[in-house]
Amino acid sequence: MTIREKHPGDQTTYRCPVCNHGLTHEPPMPRFDAPCSECGCHIWCRLRLSSGETVLEALPGRTPEPWDVDQVVESLIRRNAVTRVMMDLGRLDLVDSAFVARLLGMQKRIRASGGHLLLCGLCPVVREMFEHLRLDRAFEIVDQEETSAD
Repeated sequence: MTIREKHPGDQTTYRCPVCNHGLTHEPPMPRFDAPCSECGCHIWCRLRLSSGETVLEALPGRTPEPWDVDQVVESLIRRNAVTRVMMDLGRLDLVDSAFVARLLGMQKRIRASGGHLLLCGLCPVVREMFEHLRLDRAFEIVDQEETSAD
């Protein structure tokens, strides 16, 4: 399994994590200038579907508000897509405490719905921060190689 959904022309397709509407390109900065053209939600992550696994790719420079996270989780629950949710942090060089708090809230809601949240793609700085703060005990963190071997 590859972490990105491939189509003819070898282009990765991305979707709004709330309404599943196709995104033609990465939304511009700042995040409030980049709502989904279909549902109007703030795009702080993009959805990729891969072999029955839900992959959310966090976008740099966008710390979601709690309601942004709630919209994504509610949408995943409605689509029965919470069994295995992979949060790809590969594009983030740093994460702040607000973003970590949102991830913890997301994990709690996904678990309450019978699902499983995994984190992947952590750069060395982010991984070290997670380990230093012992967040590696709160989250299941997998390497990119592990996700593509499933």
